[in-house]
Amino acid sequence: MDNAPTRPPGRSRNGRRPPRGPRLVPLSRDDNKRVELTKQAAEHLRTGGPARPELADAVDFLLTDEGRKFIVRLGWQDTAQRKPNLAMEIPVTLRDDIKEVAAAAGAKLEAEAEHALREFLAGRFTPAQPKKAPRGKTPAKANLNVRVDRELRRRADELGQRLLAEDELDWAPRASNVIVSWFTDRLEDDFRNPVKKTDAPAESE
Repeated sequence: MDNAPTRPPGRSRNGRRPPRGPRLVPLSRDDNKRVELTKQAAEHLRTGGPARPELADAVDFLLTDEGRKFIVRLGWQDTAQRKPNLAMEIPVTLRDDIKEVAAAAGAKLEAEAEHALREFLAGRFTPAQPKKAPRGKTPAKANLNVRVDRELRRRADELGQRLLAEDELDWAPRASNVIVSWFTDRLEDDFRNPVKKTDAPAESE
């Protein structure tokens, strides 16, 4: 994406980075087999039939510590499909300030990002247009990674294109532009009244 809005705060970073969340990996062959056996076990219990020890073992497995971890892995798979990662390239100092100040305020970046898109879609927030840094003064950059509802991202991108086509804006903001601009504004008030919880999944339109 283009450079972030040129309104970075004057805070110095302390060099510390918040811990990253779990790294998502595809389900293993064993996990996929467990999913299938569990589905078969459920169907077998509904319809009855001869004894099938392998289905009983699949159900028993869910009650073990490894079974609990398996269920967590399934949850991450669902999250990855519904809320894929959005990597936004911004100045390193801005990224670190966003993480540090949001964490201190108790704000959840995923929730703040989705709130930003909903405000944009409702016409209550207009993002600042990114400006390129002067030649030779481009700051070091890094990705700010946030999981954002796939449907919200699609609708925000479409609205940006429509606002440009209808001459309401002279540029077409994308979801990433909206989120970075929102985060930059929120830095100015130290993420006061932080958003801590995401809303229900967005519905298609």
